[in-house]
Amino acid sequence: MEVVVQCPSCDAALPVKASEKHNEIQCGSCRKIIALTITSSVATDTSVDTCPMCTGQDFYIRKDFDPKVGLTFVILGATVSAVFYYFGMDLTAYGVLAVAVLVDLAVYRRLGDVTICYRCHAEFRGRFERMAEGFDLHTADILEAEYAKQVGR
Repeated sequence: MEVVVQCPSCDAALPVKASEKHNEIQCGSCRKIIALTITSSVATDTSVDTCPMCTGQDFYIRKDFDPKVGLTFVILGATVSAVFYYFGMDLTAYGVLAVAVLVDLAVYRRLGDVTICYRCHAEFRGRFERMAEGFDLHTADILEAEYAKQVGR
């Protein structure tokens, strides 16, 4: 299983192979030493039971796609469509929007899922069975604030 944790000091993404059972890693940006607690189920890629970064047990699932790239694609499609609409080419403008929606749907269906920790936003990728549910805003509000307080933010 591949785990990507975020440095609590500088938010740098730090990839970790769980099978190597690291007790700590060093941030490449700020050089902070970060303690990890990798359980046997995470190390053997059977399930995500405890987060190695914050030892939390609350997770959610989302598609394994960078939201910034998705938002950029939507804005680009809307902008191109608006240009055609401005010049009175209504059908072409609607066609551009339809193509953007179809491309977005095709990409969405081909992507796998990633499990995310509510507290520290660690990402878990592997062949394990996904047991977590979708994102819940209320849970995120409570647990993110709890973790921020814990790390002194």
